[in-house]
Amino acid sequence: MIKVRVFAPATSLSIRPMQPQRHYIPTLDGWRSVAIIFVLLCHGLTLSHPSARFEKVLNPLVMNLGQQGVSLFFAISGYLITTLLLSEYQATGGISLRGFYTRRIFRILPPAYTYLAVIAILGAVGVLSLTHSEIPSALFVYNNYWPSRSWFTQHFWSLSMEEHFYLLWPALLALCGLRRARWVALAGILLTIFWRPFGLYAIHLAVPELERTDMRLDAFLFACLLALLVHNNRALQKHLATPVFHYGVLAVLMVGYAFALVYPMQLTKLAFQSFMLPLVIVPTTLMPAAAFSRFLELPLLRWFGRISYSVYLWQQLILHGDGTDLRSALLGLTLKIPAILLIASASYYWIERPCIKKGRLLSSDGTKSSAETTFQTAVR
Repeated sequence: MIKVRVFAPATSLSIRPMQPQRHYIPTLDGWRSVAIIFVLLCHGLTLSHPSARFEKVLNPLVMNLGQQGVSLFFAISGYLITTLLLSEYQATGGISLRGFYTRRIFRILPPAYTYLAVIAILGAVGVLSLTHSEIPSALFVYNNYWPSRSWFTQHFWSLSMEEHFYLLWPALLALCGLRRARWVALAGILLTIFWRPFGLYAIHLAVPELERTDMRLDAFLFACLLALLVHNNRALQKHLATPVFHYGVLAVLMVGYAFALVYPMQLTKLAFQSFMLPLVIVPTTLMPAAAFSRFLELPLLRWFGRISYSVYLWQQLILHGDGTDLRSALLGLTLKIPAILLIASASYYWIERPCIKKGRLLSSDGTKSSAETTFQTAVR
């Protein structure tokens, strides 16, 4: 068991004990539910041909919500993966790359491949219209660099980006060591921020520029860096674990988003949100007794967060983002949500959860093997 204590001004708060293999942080499930709600609102309420004045104002707002939801998922992944690996090192003295990749493969691929198999069948019988090579682009996680995609696999751009992060960051963390990893994360952040303007205006590929991994790595790495800085750092934990700091950061984030709506500066906005989102998320994990943290840990939000990956996969089949007016879009979203929940729940309980358990079992067996790819001397 790993126990970490942080101190608020008047009382002490503590993170719940967590097992290295499971590393469950209930608050993050609440944040996942917030992220997926943003995505559902975006896909359900974006109007294909807004006519009324308020609809023309609403459209960019809901599209911005979807973008924030995906960015929130990226920040959660960066913080959680780094914290999981740090906890593993603290408990075992090493980072098992084989164990990590085994868990990721069983966590991510079976539900995604099930979804792709279903839409491939629907495409083959003529129910859906798919492009020639979009299924392989999703299967082999290069979807965000593949230009020929229908609506039904467009959301795999973010899943491909997550997979690229999973392939890159754990290996860098294990090879560079914990201390040097901070500088690697900082270098990656700066490189991405300086590369983004050049990549936007000088590199012309037939895909949306900001869906490319090379343009968005800072969305993960800011959270990775904060996880590295917070790890075993009681002084920083004490500073973060105060309601004044948390609500202050949240207020700055809201003001920044409002400013970005009035003065669109996409590149500045991306760097701003990549920096701010981890500062909003992490304090809630350090203050389980705080009001906002308790809200995020409500049973319904935690459940919705647990099934959020399956919801993200399957909502694309049901929500086509083709509402013509706000009234019809709201009605359609209300009617489609139960179907999304039903399919996503079946995916989670019948596919996702059993495969997660299998991945944990295999990774636990693998750590006992002398042939295991475990970096113990490099991580220090």
